[in-house]
Amino acid sequence: MPIVVPDINVLVSALINRSSPPGRIIAAWRRREIVFVTSQTIIDKVDEVLHRPIFASYGITDAQIARLRKALHKYAVRTPHTLNLQVIKEDPEDDTILIAAVEGHADCIISGDKHLKDLGQYQGIPILTPADFVTRYNIP
Repeated sequence: MPIVVPDINVLVSALINRSSPPGRIIAAWRRREIVFVTSQTIIDKVDEVLHRPIFASYGITDAQIARLRKALHKYAVRTPHTLNLQVIKEDPEDDTILIAAVEGHADCIISGDKHLKDLGQYQGIPILTPADFVTRYNIP
């Protein structure tokens, strides 16, 4: 079972379109076919992003956000976020994803973020787009 760190943009995109690759990734996680690794820092950022007014226009409700937050707390492996990394100078918030991946011994990071994608891999952990992940791991 792959151990993965989904980036914030993957979790947000999954709520917008459930049939998209990010939506399929969330569905696979809910079926316990993959393991999510995250941190409280990432969960808080997901909550902050999803509460921006633009996402209400996509039909994302407070109840959906609360369910996602609860599921991440209950079913994802949470890392302590104690590692100090300063890898992505252009967007230091992206380092939170790298920290979770290293601390959680992830098999890969799933992200659509330009800075992470440009990195390609970190400490041997590949950084895949959602589309690449669903193809590589044959996620229906």
